[in-house]
Amino acid sequence: MSNYIFVPIGSYEQHGPHLPPDTDYLIAEKIVKDISPEFNGIIAEGLKLGISTEHEGFKDTKSISPTEFSNEIEALLSKYPNETKFILINAHGGNNTTLNSIKKNNNNNILVINTFSVVKRGLKKIRTTKIGGICHAGEFETSIMLFLYPELVKMRKLKKKDIKYVPILDPNYEKDKLKEWKTIDYNKRGILGDPFHASVKKGELWYNYLIKNIKKSLLTEL
Repeated sequence: MSNYIFVPIGSYEQHGPHLPPDTDYLIAEKIVKDISPEFNGIIAEGLKLGISTEHEGFKDTKSISPTEFSNEIEALLSKYPNETKFILINAHGGNNTTLNSIKKNNNNNILVINTFSVVKRGLKKIRTTKIGGICHAGEFETSIMLFLYPELVKMRKLKKKDIKYVPILDPNYEKDKLKEWKTIDYNKRGILGDPFHASVKKGELWYNYLIKNIKKSLLTEL
């Protein structure tokens, strides 16, 4: 059995009218499928529900508590021998704090890769939106989904009034970001950013950037 277990982690939450609720999980799952063979890794069943309190109030959001989330991770760890190394590929920012706490308690067993942290520098090179255009279901996620799962993207459902720039939540915002917020308070359509700037080409460039840098990180850490 491989000593490396890859675990995709996402969420089930609204992503505007144009992206599926499991967008984060689909992205994490695809990354895991593309990377794990290079490390002779096994793919474990991932977490499809995440900590999505910021998206409460939308019918397409299902969220679990940090305690429930931690319990699911711990249950997964307990299924494998002590020497197993877990690589958690997380594509939902709301999970970060809890995942970092779990890592501290299992420091020798867990490596956490947060996709937005990995791609942050790459966003600046490719984006065409101003700060605020990449937050949630905006330029970045829509581009990634157009590249990976074009059949699941419903651009025709978008309207110009759906655009909502929120600079303080943008990954490239240079000052302190908000620690707590509710998406519905900013935009009842659920978009924080500008999906009209999305393209297949940007999605390809960003996805390849993610894969390249995640592999580089794993080669350093494992």
